[in-house]
Amino acid sequence: MTNTITPQRTADQARRRTDTLMQCAFSCEGVAAEAVSVLDAPRVGHMRRIVVAHLRHLGLDALVANMQQIVSELVTNAIAHAGGPVTVTLLVTGTEVRLEVRDSGAGRPLLRSASSGEENGRGLLLVDSLTTELGGRWGFDHDRRTVWVGIPIPISTP
Repeated sequence: MTNTITPQRTADQARRRTDTLMQCAFSCEGVAAEAVSVLDAPRVGHMRRIVVAHLRHLGLDALVANMQQIVSELVTNAIAHAGGPVTVTLLVTGTEVRLEVRDSGAGRPLLRSASSGEENGRGLLLVDSLTTELGGRWGFDHDRRTVWVGIPIPISTP
């Protein structure tokens, strides 16, 4: 049996697969509360490509577009607001894809609505919208300094 889950696999087949874990970490060059530096900006794309490659390797292409956006928003927030080390973790179980972005900042991420004139401030609103649309959930673990998103794996039942 392969370890690949596709949206067409049955629930029984999905329960029999083993969990997979992917984790990447990097240190930011910029300073928290400033614009993302030119040295840190490429890291967002790197993390996005790594997560996408892992999802595609597991046959979860149906989640790629939305997870690309979620990874981009969460990693950008971690770089811009925390600075320091950032760790991206992707855990895929038989029923869920869980993305975690951990940083070293002191603040708490806030879901807010930005005015039409503001350039920033919509990231978590977008994460909330995409996560809800996919039937998932998201939150913040203050003790671990981690924003997490859990998205159910789309599985058809026979």
